Amino acid sequence: MKKRLTLHDKAVLAMTEAVRDVIEQHKKAKLKLAVWDWKRKKVKYISPATALRNYNKALQSKPDA
Repeated sequence: MKKRLTLHDKAVLAMTEAVRDVIEQHKKAKLKLAVWDWKRKKVKYISPATALRNYNKALQSKPDA
């Protein structure tokens, strides 16, 4: 029997998909993404390729519950 997703799980999935969509849209439009750098407390601009690489790395390192 399939486990039902909680509201939190659904929200995380929706946000994950939204981030992926934004990266893909910026890649198609050849625009850089504005990302907040917490350590330096300022905005930095990164390429969609870098953003996608960081995004995939973050997804792989995320612990599965």
